[in-house]
Amino acid sequence: MNPDDIRKALRFYFITDDGVHGFAALDQVRIAVEAGATMIQYRNKSFSLEKFEEVQAIGRLCRHKRIPFVVNDNVLLARAVEADGIHVGQEDTLPRVARRVMGPQAIVGVSVSTMAELERTDLASCDYIGTGPTFPTGTKLDAKAAHGLAGLRDIVNRSPVPAVAIGGIGPANALDCFAHGAAGVAVISCITRATDPVEAAAAMAAACGVSAGGER
Repeated sequence: MNPDDIRKALRFYFITDDGVHGFAALDQVRIAVEAGATMIQYRNKSFSLEKFEEVQAIGRLCRHKRIPFVVNDNVLLARAVEADGIHVGQEDTLPRVARRVMGPQAIVGVSVSTMAELERTDLASCDYIGTGPTFPTGTKLDAKAAHGLAGLRDIVNRSPVPAVAIGGIGPANALDCFAHGAAGVAVISCITRATDPVEAAAAMAAACGVSAGGER
């Protein structure tokens, strides 16, 4: 994808939540996609092969809706389900290795939480960075301290690739992230742990200025 398409895809970036019982990842994705999500990431740190067919189904849904689909960390799973790309963390597969495995057309993203991480991360193989937590979040138990909107702006200004903000983001503060330079916002719990996920997803889409099908 070219840089302009990447920026558009990052606008409303939904990440699946493996911490909600009784709310399957595929159902989460259906709700987000119907609301207007522009990119989907499958994230499950305790992935097992019994989930493989569900991940395949998520990939098929995203292809049908023409929405980029990436897998968190697991490069081999991403290849197996023919995902559009991979997102890696600082302690995961190196971006250059992920690029080599996924191929030249794949989307490769990497997490960057601090300026120090940004400076030591080789972004030559990356299409975007995910930066956060922007605000305090309870979704990731190992999340670092929130760097706030000022920290977001600092990283955006220094990053050679588009940045998507993550961490504690919802409809009420998404516009602040855009105003501080983020190309997009990545959300999880504001949808998956809402009383009404459908209503929450619609509110998130409105805050991102997108509608069903990712139209802006």
